[in-house]
Amino acid sequence: MKKYLFTVKVFLVDNMRILVISDIHGARFVPSLVRNYLKKETIDCIAINGDITNFGPLSVAEEILSEITDSGILTLVVPGNCDPKDILNIIDDSPASNLHGKSEIIKNIAFAGLGGSNITPFNTPFELTEEEIETTLSKALAGIEEIPTKILITHAPPKNTRADVTGSGMHVGSNSIRKIVEDFQPSVLICAHIHEARVIDKLNNTIIVNPGEASKRRAALIQVEKETSAKLIEL
Repeated sequence: MKKYLFTVKVFLVDNMRILVISDIHGARFVPSLVRNYLKKETIDCIAINGDITNFGPLSVAEEILSEITDSGILTLVVPGNCDPKDILNIIDDSPASNLHGKSEIIKNIAFAGLGGSNITPFNTPFELTEEEIETTLSKALAGIEEIPTKILITHAPPKNTRADVTGSGMHVGSNSIRKIVEDFQPSVLICAHIHEARVIDKLNNTIIVNPGEASKRRAALIQVEKETSAKLIEL
């Protein structure tokens, strides 16, 4: 009788509570809001998804990241379209993890990220073409397809969702991010960029979270366990 050996990959996901903040826009009081929140709540990871500054200066990003990472909590960061591109060097030199165009596996949860935004009418510092977005994200996601729980962190939202609607009713999100979400089906997409589109939405089975502006005390909390959930909070 022949004997067959089967290799089965089993991913046991630890519970994880993720505090999501975005669109700080240089507000120097935000780190103190985060510190006060951490005194009340147990958080395993902080996700900062862009617009740390308001068109610079880089020294502000350095100070904000330093104060937030002083908590000792794992911090994942992507820049926003209002951040100078050189902010990538500031993130690399900080205790935070720069997730732009990269992926990391933490507690059997796969994280991948993309900073900047699709092209805007405003010629902001960190904008990418749809082709650049798709290429960069595809490379970041390569190799983590088998991880059941995947969280995608971007600054720009996907096109034609509740997370990309401006005050005038226009959908201004990225077609490429939407395509990646539809094809790759992450458990959660964390986005930002459109301040007035603070929302928790769904695109097929993916939970979409736009936490709103941290500069207005807005944030979100994601709970990863057997069933992943998200809620909007105030700092």
